[in-house]
Amino acid sequence: MILLLIYILSFLLVAVVSGNNLPVCCGPIISSGIVGKKTGIAMAILGYAAGYLIEGQLLRTGLLALMPVHSAYMVALSLAVTLVIFIIAHLLRVPHSLSVTFTAVILGLGYGFGSAINGAFVTDVLVFWIISALFAGVATIAIMRLAFKTLPKVRVWVAVSRMKLLLIIASFFSAFVLGANTIGFVFASTSGIINPLYGALIAIVAIISGSVLLSSGELKRMGNEILPLRYLNALVSQAMSVAIVQVATMFSIPASNTQTFTASLYGAGLSYKTRLLRKRPAITIIAAWISTALVSFALGFLLIKLF
Repeated sequence: MILLLIYILSFLLVAVVSGNNLPVCCGPIISSGIVGKKTGIAMAILGYAAGYLIEGQLLRTGLLALMPVHSAYMVALSLAVTLVIFIIAHLLRVPHSLSVTFTAVILGLGYGFGSAINGAFVTDVLVFWIISALFAGVATIAIMRLAFKTLPKVRVWVAVSRMKLLLIIASFFSAFVLGANTIGFVFASTSGIINPLYGALIAIVAIISGSVLLSSGELKRMGNEILPLRYLNALVSQAMSVAIVQVATMFSIPASNTQTFTASLYGAGLSYKTRLLRKRPAITIIAAWISTALVSFALGFLLIKLF
């Protein structure tokens, strides 16, 4: 019975995550009109699936460092709590981070259970989250200002054509690294507990279902409410997010595409003289990250004590 529950929870969580994070991957090319919504969603699905199947196993080491007591009961409980929080985030139309939520839940369960968690790795994860967000913002400002100086030397239509092509490539790889890191992190928790072939099939079906059915609200917020997307700021933000999350994946660190992409977007906004930023969505998203991390840890800690 508990194995069936894990299959169901894994499917639902990956579906919600796929829809919730789709604007981080293909929102820029959809919002800027480079591709249509259907094409952008199809690209995200292919990227998610390829990243999960090729690099998803790289998160196994990090998962075991966070969850040394790797039982079916612990996995089911962590998936259930994370799913509830993600559903709330989806209803609020806030692009949210599974990495933050799932990690906080796992840590809450581990500390409540009294397991020997790798404190050094936990510190590395927290430091990486903070530094990666700051780096994404600062580096994006520098790259954008450099681009402002060099692009006038290139013919307009040539520059636009190149940026469109590069943005399509960056969007695909953004979905790829999210599939590897985020979706891979979910199924790393089920490794050794569920049938790997069934797990892969569930992941693919969940990716398709969530991307098609659950992405509309988040696309609106990321595409229109934070920063009016232009080809240049979208490209730089996407590329920065891809690079940071891929580095995290290679070191088995769960990383947030949403966090790095949002930080890059605000860095891009600060690079313009007119400061095109809208502050309220940033406050909402940051408050959601912090509050849900604390709530996730607390729920994990309390639930393991109660049950």
